[in-house]
Amino acid sequence: MDPMRKRALRLGGVFVVCLLGLTGVAGAAGLAPQLRSPKGGKKLAAGHVKFTVYVPDPADAIAGHIFLVVSDKRIVKNGELRTPKHCGFRCDIATMKRVGHSHLYTYVDPYHFSGNWQDTPGKDFWQVYYYPKGGVIGTLNSGVGAFRIVG
Repeated sequence: MDPMRKRALRLGGVFVVCLLGLTGVAGAAGLAPQLRSPKGGKKLAAGHVKFTVYVPDPADAIAGHIFLVVSDKRIVKNGELRTPKHCGFRCDIATMKRVGHSHLYTYVDPYHFSGNWQDTPGKDFWQVYYYPKGGVIGTLNSGVGAFRIVG
Protein backbone atom coordinates (compact mmCIF):
# COMPACT_ATOMS: atom_id res chain seq x y z
CA MET A 1 0.00 0.00 0.00
CA ASP A 2 1.44 3.36 -0.93
CA PRO A 3 2.10 6.01 1.79
CA MET A 4 -0.51 8.44 0.42
CA ARG A 5 -3.27 5.85 0.66
CA LYS A 6 -2.21 4.90 4.22
CA ARG A 7 -2.30 8.53 5.22
CA ALA A 8 -5.75 9.02 3.66
CA LEU A 9 -7.14 5.97 5.48
CA ARG A 10 -5.65 7.11 8.78
CA LEU A 11 -7.10 10.60 8.33
CA GLY A 12 -10.50 9.09 7.43
CA GLY A 13 -10.39 6.93 10.57
CA VAL A 14 -9.61 9.94 12.75
CA PHE A 15 -12.51 11.82 11.15
CA VAL A 16 -14.94 8.95 11.85
CA VAL A 17 -13.81 8.70 15.50
CA CYS A 18 -14.24 12.48 15.94
CA LEU A 19 -17.68 12.37 14.35
CA LEU A 20 -18.79 9.53 16.64
CA GLY A 21 -17.48 11.45 19.64
CA LEU A 22 -19.43 14.56 18.66
CA THR A 23 -22.68 12.65 18.19
CA GLY A 24 -22.16 11.06 21.62
CA VAL A 25 -21.73 14.49 23.18
CA ALA A 26 -24.77 15.83 21.34
CA GLY A 27 -26.81 12.82 22.47
CA ALA A 28 -25.66 13.28 26.04
CA ALA A 29 -26.55 16.99 25.92
CA GLY A 30 -30.13 15.97 25.07
CA LEU A 31 -30.24 14.00 28.33
CA ALA A 32 -29.01 16.89 30.48
CA PRO A 33 -31.37 18.23 33.18
CA GLN A 34 -33.34 21.38 32.32
CA LEU A 35 -33.96 24.07 34.94
CA ARG A 36 -37.64 24.96 35.37
CA SER A 37 -37.89 27.24 38.41
CA PRO A 38 -36.72 29.63 39.71
CA LYS A 39 -35.55 31.14 36.42
CA GLY A 40 -33.99 34.29 35.09
CA GLY A 41 -32.93 36.05 38.29
CA LYS A 42 -36.42 35.76 39.78
CA LYS A 43 -36.92 37.56 43.10
CA LEU A 44 -38.05 35.26 45.93
CA ALA A 45 -39.09 35.94 49.50
CA ALA A 46 -36.62 34.77 52.13
CA GLY A 47 -37.26 31.19 53.24
CA HIS A 48 -39.55 30.31 50.32
CA VAL A 49 -37.39 28.69 47.65
CA LYS A 50 -38.55 25.62 45.74
CA PHE A 51 -36.36 24.28 42.93
CA THR A 52 -37.90 22.33 40.06
CA VAL A 53 -35.98 20.59 37.27
CA TYR A 54 -36.97 18.42 34.32
CA VAL A 55 -34.86 15.30 33.61
CA PRO A 56 -35.48 13.88 30.10
CA ASP A 57 -34.50 10.30 31.06
CA PRO A 58 -34.62 9.65 34.83
CA ALA A 59 -33.65 6.00 34.23
CA ASP A 60 -30.24 7.19 33.00
CA ALA A 61 -29.26 8.56 36.44
CA ILE A 62 -27.27 6.17 38.63
CA ALA A 63 -29.52 5.10 41.54
CA GLY A 64 -31.97 7.84 40.47
CA HIS A 65 -29.94 10.53 42.25
CA ILE A 66 -30.27 14.06 40.88
CA PHE A 67 -28.06 16.57 42.69
CA LEU A 68 -28.56 20.30 43.28
CA VAL A 69 -25.76 22.82 43.87
CA VAL A 70 -26.52 26.30 45.26
CA SER A 71 -23.76 28.89 45.51
CA ASP A 72 -23.48 32.57 46.31
CA LYS A 73 -20.78 33.00 43.65
CA ARG A 74 -20.87 32.07 39.95
CA ILE A 75 -17.71 29.96 39.64
CA VAL A 76 -18.04 27.65 36.62
CA LYS A 77 -15.24 25.24 35.68
CA ASN A 78 -15.70 22.65 32.92
CA GLY A 79 -19.42 23.40 32.84
CA GLU A 80 -19.89 22.75 36.57
CA LEU A 81 -20.95 25.29 39.19
CA ARG A 82 -18.38 25.17 41.99
CA THR A 83 -18.86 26.26 45.57
CA PRO A 84 -16.27 28.67 46.98
CA LYS A 85 -13.83 27.37 49.56
CA HIS A 86 -15.32 29.17 52.57
CA CYS A 87 -19.00 29.70 51.79
CA GLY A 88 -20.43 28.15 54.96
CA PHE A 89 -24.23 28.18 54.95
CA ARG A 90 -24.36 30.37 51.81
CA CYS A 91 -23.91 27.22 49.66
CA ASP A 92 -25.65 23.87 49.52
CA ILE A 93 -25.40 20.51 47.79
CA ALA A 94 -28.51 18.34 48.08
CA THR A 95 -30.34 15.40 46.50
CA MET A 96 -33.60 16.29 44.76
CA LYS A 97 -36.80 14.26 45.12
CA ARG A 98 -38.75 12.86 42.21
CA VAL A 99 -42.37 14.00 41.83
CA GLY A 100 -44.34 10.77 41.46
CA HIS A 101 -43.34 8.92 38.30
CA SER A 102 -42.84 12.07 36.27
CA HIS A 103 -39.67 13.59 34.85
CA LEU A 104 -39.81 16.41 37.42
CA TYR A 105 -37.60 16.66 40.50
CA THR A 106 -37.95 19.21 43.32
CA TYR A 107 -36.07 20.38 46.37
CA VAL A 108 -37.11 22.58 49.29
CA ASP A 109 -34.51 23.28 51.97
CA PRO A 110 -36.06 22.35 55.35
CA TYR A 111 -33.62 24.49 57.37
CA HIS A 112 -34.37 28.10 58.27
CA PHE A 113 -31.91 30.25 60.23
CA SER A 114 -30.13 33.54 59.70
CA GLY A 115 -27.04 33.10 57.56
CA ASN A 116 -28.55 30.21 55.57
CA TRP A 117 -28.59 30.84 51.80
CA GLN A 118 -32.38 30.88 51.55
CA ASP A 119 -32.80 33.26 54.50
CA THR A 120 -30.08 35.76 53.52
CA PRO A 121 -30.79 38.47 50.94
CA GLY A 122 -28.60 38.44 47.84
CA LYS A 123 -28.06 36.83 44.47
CA ASP A 124 -27.48 33.08 44.32
CA PHE A 125 -26.77 30.59 41.53
CA TRP A 126 -27.92 27.00 41.06
CA GLN A 127 -27.26 24.00 38.86
CA VAL A 128 -28.44 20.40 38.68
CA TYR A 129 -26.40 17.39 37.64
CA TYR A 130 -26.34 13.60 37.74
CA TYR A 131 -23.98 10.72 37.02
CA PRO A 132 -25.21 8.84 33.92
CA LYS A 133 -25.25 5.09 33.50
CA GLY A 134 -23.53 3.36 30.62
CA GLY A 135 -19.89 4.01 31.34
CA VAL A 136 -19.92 7.73 30.53
CA ILE A 137 -17.27 9.41 32.64
CA GLY A 138 -18.28 12.63 34.39
CA THR A 139 -21.63 14.26 34.98
CA LEU A 140 -24.50 15.58 32.89
CA ASN A 141 -25.04 19.19 33.95
CA SER A 142 -27.87 21.62 33.44
CA GLY A 143 -27.16 25.26 32.70
CA VAL A 144 -26.51 27.64 35.58
CA GLY A 145 -29.56 29.53 36.82
CA ALA A 146 -29.80 32.58 39.07
CA PHE A 147 -32.29 33.89 41.60
CA ARG A 148 -32.39 36.68 44.15
CA ILE A 149 -33.51 36.44 47.78
CA VAL A 150 -35.19 39.65 48.92
CA GLY A 151 -35.89 40.64 52.53
